[in-house]
Amino acid sequence: MNPFFALLQHDPHRAKAQVLGDAAISGWVKDAIQQLDRRDPVDVLHDLDLLLNLYEALCDRHMELTPAPRHRLRSLTKDAVQVADTDQPASFDQLPGEIEIGGTLDRLLVPEFLTIISEASVGLGWETELFAPMDEPDLLRALDDHHHLHLYNSFALEGEFPSLEDWLVNHQIGFTRRSSGNSSYQAERTQFRKGLTAPISVALDPQGQELIDRQALTRVLRYLKEGQLDEALTLLEMTLGPTLAALPPFRIAHTLQEHPPFLTGLDERR
Repeated sequence: MNPFFALLQHDPHRAKAQVLGDAAISGWVKDAIQQLDRRDPVDVLHDLDLLLNLYEALCDRHMELTPAPRHRLRSLTKDAVQVADTDQPASFDQLPGEIEIGGTLDRLLVPEFLTIISEASVGLGWETELFAPMDEPDLLRALDDHHHLHLYNSFALEGEFPSLEDWLVNHQIGFTRRSSGNSSYQAERTQFRKGLTAPISVALDPQGQELIDRQALTRVLRYLKEGQLDEALTLLEMTLGPTLAALPPFRIAHTLQEHPPFLTGLDERR
């Protein structure tokens, strides 16, 4: 699942804060969110549905396609939600997933990290025993040839490690996760690096090559033919996404302080 969609499921208010704090999101979107917060949520949904259908139709016409407008609003009554939850329970597929972790883990966070790893049901290879590190040396001995902590789960829900990934993002520790696909789920690679506000995901084909949205590239080509170079470059950069640095080696070091500096000074004087 797209990490942002997962965040929407669990904490939409945090998702909104993430959008507002993301420098890559346009000011127009952020201004719109601030204005929409002052309106009735149901009215907002109907207006957004109208706008989505309108601009989808305009884009379709630009690409000489036939517009196919449709309502996307579901019932917002409690009864409807309960029926949906009862009659159509959420199902999750178990797919192979692997995650490489790299970057600096502060030594003060090691106990918490050990717990997160132990609860993630991961091994150091496919079909190996569960990895349950007890201390810092166990973590360092588990590093692969690239000095990454490489973890596997052949039966991960949707091929993901949500609790582990959330913890790494919250503590600004980089990772690269690859999830296999099936008839219901697209294989993907999700990456996070220190300094980002959220992971970045790309779809993969069965050979592990990135998949690019053909419709977006068609729009880029149209802009180029029309001489709109700036628009073409902007859309192409958005479609390709940012270029991320290589995953750094995993290491453990002191980067945090147990007490604020002024308290540390008081302790020393005692």
